[in-house]
Amino acid sequence: MKIVFVSAEVVPYSKTGGLGDVSSAIPKAMEKLGHKVIIFTPLYKSVDTKKHNIKLVKKDLLALVGSESEVIFDLYETIHPDSTIPVYFIKNAYLYRDGIYVGEDGEDYPDSPMRFISFMKSIFTALELIEASVDIFHVNDWHSGLLPFFLKTEYKEHELFKNAKSVFTIHNIGYQGVYGFETISETNIPEIYLNDDDLLGFHGLFNFMKAGIVYTDVLTTVSSKYAEEIQTKQFGYGLEKIIKTRKDDLYGIVHGIDLTEWNPKTDELLPKNYDSRNLKGKEVCKSYLQDKLNLDVSDKPLIGIISRLATQKGLDLVSKRFKKIMDLGVQFVLLGTGDSKIEKNFKNREKKYSQDCSINIEFDNRLAHQIEAGADFFLMPSRYEPCGLNQLYSMLYGTVPIARKTGGLADTVQDYNEETGEGSGFVFERINADDMFKAIERAIKLYKTDQSKFIKLRKNIMNKDFSWNNAAKKWQKVYLKAKIKNMKI
Repeated sequence: MKIVFVSAEVVPYSKTGGLGDVSSAIPKAMEKLGHKVIIFTPLYKSVDTKKHNIKLVKKDLLALVGSESEVIFDLYETIHPDSTIPVYFIKNAYLYRDGIYVGEDGEDYPDSPMRFISFMKSIFTALELIEASVDIFHVNDWHSGLLPFFLKTEYKEHELFKNAKSVFTIHNIGYQGVYGFETISETNIPEIYLNDDDLLGFHGLFNFMKAGIVYTDVLTTVSSKYAEEIQTKQFGYGLEKIIKTRKDDLYGIVHGIDLTEWNPKTDELLPKNYDSRNLKGKEVCKSYLQDKLNLDVSDKPLIGIISRLATQKGLDLVSKRFKKIMDLGVQFVLLGTGDSKIEKNFKNREKKYSQDCSINIEFDNRLAHQIEAGADFFLMPSRYEPCGLNQLYSMLYGTVPIARKTGGLADTVQDYNEETGEGSGFVFERINADDMFKAIERAIKLYKTDQSKFIKLRKNIMNKDFSWNNAAKKWQKVYLKAKIKNMKI
């Protein structure tokens, strides 16, 4: 199949979260299965064109945004690492800015709708230029949510695209791209679509994510549990009813891990490599991390968190029970940025427990790898977690997850049963600080009272298969379902 993969961020060129990682890995996994893949992503100012050997293809191309509005853009290209996949970058005045989504003031760009509409429309022009026919457009999150609509309306008779189908993936339904109609007035989208709440209308506003949900051929999200959750009022964020109408076309596929980036056997960011057969390297990684962060170098159980500091991540639960957690005789390491109030709260905690607590308000990829390797436990008390990657990294690195049963965490972390030895972590269900603490308490008790069982658990989780191989086969089935949908026989 000929697959065009569209994303607002793609590692190693741009990243704010897990979307960038996944948008790098899925295309590579599909190429390995024999498919022809092209990636499209914006060219932001932060993209290092020299480092990634990004070259100009053609300047001053025109993308028609509406019947009387056009955007001039430049097309750039490179080859994606560890593959032969061409990556095309769209550069225009809307997209070529310092921030990916927000300006210097930390606020979303007010013209975000036109930024990403210009991106989507430019993709069609670029595909015409390189004369690339398409079987599947795989588009991701609200930033490319209008592409399936354009495909089924404006481009439905186009020679290159008339047989193309779309797959729309919801990575996080909490971010929908909701704006007033005036922000998309230049597109000249007919009012018959905008005024109908069964189509593009959304309580008098325009919702990019809803457009993707309504017009895509196949709808996916990032875990089976999250696919169920977003059909409920609690997790649907106002889109649960429209998602229910697409439930027969909805699939949940858990991400894999890019083993060229995350693998304790080969990770160049670690002081010593290791695997499940020889865990001495993990002990070295723990001591190294403790020393690097000025913690006491000891055998105390070390709990790690790498997270956006946001209410979604449940860090308020950690704050509420922080003293009780530290009283268990543990060490605590946090890495992340986000809400300034949460940042300040944890920095204040660090002052009291300076020998056993390290709060790092930054994002440091090297330190992230070293925390995954050096920690004994990884805490994820999320209110909701569509998929989550850190619990997968943690298990591969022998770091036992402590997680709430939601979304992808529910699909990938099974509660440990001390009698049978089955399970892959310590799980709690309710969004409750006491329930979270009980799960932590169980984990620390096992570590302190029965090291043989703890080591067995550690080895078991390290031997799980988290590669993209399984996920890629599921994506292939989804693409085939999209391709044959409504096919004339």
